[in-house]
Amino acid sequence: MEQFTYVRRGYDPQEVDSYVATLESVIKSYKEKDNAIKNAIISAQVAADNMIKNAKLQADEYKAQIVRELEKVREEVANERANMMEFQNLYSNLIRKYLLKLDENEISEMHTRLNEIDRLIDHLMDNDALPGGMGVGTVPMVDFKIPPRTPRTSRNTPPPIVDGDDENEEE
Repeated sequence: MEQFTYVRRGYDPQEVDSYVATLESVIKSYKEKDNAIKNAIISAQVAADNMIKNAKLQADEYKAQIVRELEKVREEVANERANMMEFQNLYSNLIRKYLLKLDENEISEMHTRLNEIDRLIDHLMDNDALPGGMGVGTVPMVDFKIPPRTPRTSRNTPPPIVDGDDENEEE
């Protein structure tokens, strides 16, 4: 605290005036600093508000972009699901088509026909059955035709065996 000189009726007015002027300049300096701090706080608040606003806008843009990409993924998943279902239906139809056509009786018929073909080959390869006593190495080509699959009235009726010589067979 400042010490003033005593004069006749109190303190020296010049010293008091000088001290008051000094205090006023200090107060003015503090007010300027206070205003600068307030302006800095306001500027910082405005900058923070702008940063928050820009961050929210950017977040909204990212969110919209992510939503668009998720919608594309959802659409691709739906397309793949449809493709999978289509494949599954085609596959199931093929399996049903061929499994229903190929039952145990038909497999048995196929084995029987293959055995008949084996016996026919064995018969043709027998030296006595070949014309002119030809051996195995000189077996003539036989036109053996497998008939096309035709619908049958009964599943137990075997299809006819066609060997190409039906017209020339002697009974």
